[in-house]
Parts: sequence; C-alpha cells; structure tokens
Amino acid sequence: MSDINIFITSDLTSSERRVSPQWSLEYFKQKLELITGVEPQNQLLQYYPNKYSNEYVQMSSPQKSQDEDVHLSQFGLKEYSRIHVIDMDPNSTTNQISATISPSINEEPDINPEFELSEEEYRKRNNTVLKWKQEQKLGRFDPEYELLQKHIAEENAAKLATIHVNDRCRVINIEGERRGTVRFVGKIEHLDQGKQDWVGIEFDEPVGKNSGDIDGVSLFVCRPNHGSFVKPKQVEVGDFPELDPFGEDDSDEEL
Repeated sequence: MSDINIFITSDLTSSERRVSPQWSLEYFKQKLELITGVEPQNQLLQYYPNKYSNEYVQMSSPQKSQDEDVHLSQFGLKEYSRIHVIDMDPNSTTNQISATISPSINEEPDINPEFELSEEEYRKRNNTVLKWKQEQKLGRFDPEYELLQKHIAEENAAKLATIHVNDRCRVINIEGERRGTVRFVGKIEHLDQGKQDWVGIEFDEPVGKNSGDIDGVSLFVCRPNHGSFVKPKQVEVGDFPELDPFGEDDSDEEL
C-alpha cells in the first residue's frame, strides 16, 4: 500500500503528514509523540474520515499489547482525512500549556482588559508553548532549523517556477479540493513585507476569502469570495477542469 497524506491535529498542533497504512498503531503513536508532544500511553486517537461530519472512529487501544497487533490499514484511512490526538493525562505538560492558552469556557474572563504579558515576562515562564518548543528543540530551536529553511526555500522556488498566470490549478487541504485559475504570482509587499511568494487564485466556486485584493489593494479582479492567496507548495497546476457540482459518482455502479 502506498503512503497517504493525513492531517494530524491536537489542542496545540495542526499539520499534514504522510503515513504508511503498514505501520502498527504502536509505531504510529511513537511518531505522533514527536509531532504533538503527547506521550503514546496517554494518546486517545479519533479518526475523522469525512470532513463534512463530526462523526469519528476511535482508533487507539486501551492496552499497548493490542497496539502492536493493530495496523493503520485496518481503519481504511482516506487521503486528506484527519486524525485528532487527545492527551488523556490531565497533568501533562501539553494539557497545562493548552489550559494556559485556551482557558475553559466555564472560567471567568480576565476582568482587567489592560493586563498584557510582556515578551520578557513570557520568556521567563516555564509553562508556555515557547518553553516547550525550546525543550523539544522544535521550530527555530531545532539545531537544523536554518538548513531546513534553506531547503524549504529551494523547494518553494522550484515549485514557483512551474506556476504561471492563467494556469488551471487545484488546492487540496483539510477543507477538501478547490479548483480554479492562477491570476497572480509574486510577492505582496503589504502582506508580509515581500518576504514570501504568493499565488493568487480565482476559484471556480465561492470558496475563497476575497475578490483578489489584500487590505484594499487589488492584485487581480474576480467575483466576491472567489479569490484567495496561498503559498506555492499548496498549489498543483495541470489539467483540472471545473468540477460539476451536480455530477454523479457512478463508481458504485461498476463491478
């Protein structure tokens, strides 16, 4: 079986990963610890096969011995579906950080709107995402961060060279597949001081965020909610005709 793309989420993280259906659940949990910070023995895994539904399948087994015998292929994982990781240890570092960032809805809101934690005070705290990232050597605290950033920049440049205005394209993420036409390729000074390249897309359906403008500056013109600006790595160009929303899936009629 080929590897597939799966979205991995937790209270603190969200990312897209390639997983192998051949992996055992035990091995998969070890991988998830590196991504989410949740220890394998505390992981409760929920599989969401349908992005349009809140229904899920509980994947994790209560005993490690069972995890060794269960493989991901048994869950029929679909491309770009989602697995959510819940930390069952209420006293874990990740849960403490999560509680700090997202207080319970039952808690009273801070009655002092003028309170603001300075950057210096934030850096001194031990129960923050920043501290956790430092300890786990994640993000910019990874010793190979600079090398990784250079590699990403090279990949983006290579991908950008394949994208041209008026190309048909598609964007696939946790929301599903969106198709459209490339209308803009380049840097956007007033978006991020021109640090990154962006691809402006006019989608076939109203699944965008704008009309081809950013903060009142028009970069291309399209109908309301048909335009968006995305990073090159999210864009796949090719022969992608407009989807027929009323088309029927006759796959079940073929044997």
